[in-house]
Amino acid sequence: MKENQNSVKEKNKKPVSFVFALILGFVSLCLAALCCVFAIRAYREVSYIVRVEDSLYDSYFAKSPVIGDECKITFVKNSDENAETETFFGPIVKTAGFLRTHQEIALLDYEYPGSQKFYALDSEIYLPSVPADFSSPAETDSLNAPDLNLEFSTIENLPENKRALPVSDSYADSPDYKLRVKKGVLCTVNEKSLREMIFDHCGKIFQSEEKDSDSNLVSIVSVGDIMVARGVQEILIDEEDGLKSVFEDTLPLLQNADFTIGNLEGVVTDSWKNATKTYTFKFKKAVLPKLLDAGFDYLMQTNNHCYDYGESGFKDTLAAFEEYKIPSSGIGKNKDEAEKFYHTKIKGLPVAVISCGAFPVERSGFNGETSATATDKRAGILWKSDELLESVRKEKDAGNFVIVNVHGGAEYVFTPTKAQRDFYEALCDNGADVVFGSHPHVLQTTEWHGKSLIVFSMGNFIFNGMEETNGGTDSEVVKLGVLDGRIAYVEQYPASIKNNGVKLKG
Repeated sequence: MKENQNSVKEKNKKPVSFVFALILGFVSLCLAALCCVFAIRAYREVSYIVRVEDSLYDSYFAKSPVIGDECKITFVKNSDENAETETFFGPIVKTAGFLRTHQEIALLDYEYPGSQKFYALDSEIYLPSVPADFSSPAETDSLNAPDLNLEFSTIENLPENKRALPVSDSYADSPDYKLRVKKGVLCTVNEKSLREMIFDHCGKIFQSEEKDSDSNLVSIVSVGDIMVARGVQEILIDEEDGLKSVFEDTLPLLQNADFTIGNLEGVVTDSWKNATKTYTFKFKKAVLPKLLDAGFDYLMQTNNHCYDYGESGFKDTLAAFEEYKIPSSGIGKNKDEAEKFYHTKIKGLPVAVISCGAFPVERSGFNGETSATATDKRAGILWKSDELLESVRKEKDAGNFVIVNVHGGAEYVFTPTKAQRDFYEALCDNGADVVFGSHPHVLQTTEWHGKSLIVFSMGNFIFNGMEETNGGTDSEVVKLGVLDGRIAYVEQYPASIKNNGVKLKG
């Protein structure tokens, strides 16, 4: 009986041992498989992504998002939520860095860590502007003035009737200008081993797009009547320091401007056959190169002294201007020549300049419109007309910055006449960017007309013998800063005639 029981036990042990062994084998196999899986996962490749701001991705990376040979780096949209999704046996996905738009303001100092690099693509200039009622000289304005009514804008959005101020004595074209905003891309790379590769790739992409967006500021200076007789021309011609003696501290303003305009009040001739007038002025042609040395780039002749020595003296002036290559316009051997604008390009800015006469009949009876205006058969000057307004419009439509010099208004009157105002405003309405006025021999107001500027009269500049005339020795140098084809800066430097020269006030 006992043997039978043992026999049964032995028979029951075999199946149990087999099942246990089978289970143990299966578990071992599973463990081995898991070990293999974990081993495989432990040695998976690593795939790196760089998250890019969506707009940047669309512009620069959509067509070629992958770089690297041994180590693949993929640029993905920042909004792509699936970019870091991994498959079980796929590569490990790591975020290596980020690309986003960024701005730098020149006013601030930027120091980036080694993990970041900034790529400039464009820049924009901001201007601090003030109401330009011209009630005070521009050079007295300060950004530190407590009551200054400042507004900041780009040149495109510069409000009408406002003018910009320099910042820390620098203008918008200066590399040290503090209100320059650079726009670009900030690249941040977390994986140190990949920095050089990603920085190099971004440098190639964004460097190819980098452009010179610095705006060229064109400075234009204009002054009033220049009459160099009565001993002034002898100082300029004969004395070694004649320029400094006559122009004194106005000289840097004249010479450093990109384009300087003056009204030469008289003719260049050796003739003695003067007209019957109250005053007649003539100059030696040797004075012309001295005026060029003073910085003048354009001399106006459409004034009431252009015919002081008749048509013959006027033709002598034309010849002298041609000999010394003195730019001018509104004058010519005939009507067609007188109607031509002077064209030049300054730092990429196309400029068209015309001068005309609009002065009233003199007490002596001299009538510029009938006696000095150019015709098909007579040398002379351009006179104000509706045709001139149309010509100004055409020049503006052609994309030029248009300057009109007008010799008009009433002498020794401090307020513009109605006829003077109407004509100057009409010039602006037809496209003149600035109208510079002369003839009154005293200062008159400076005003905005829309986005155009009217300087009704700059008074005398070099004109001795005016000490007994009320306001006759008061003068000014008007300086404009033209940015992207629009007047941004307007500065008036008060000056005073002193004996045989001129000097800044204060």
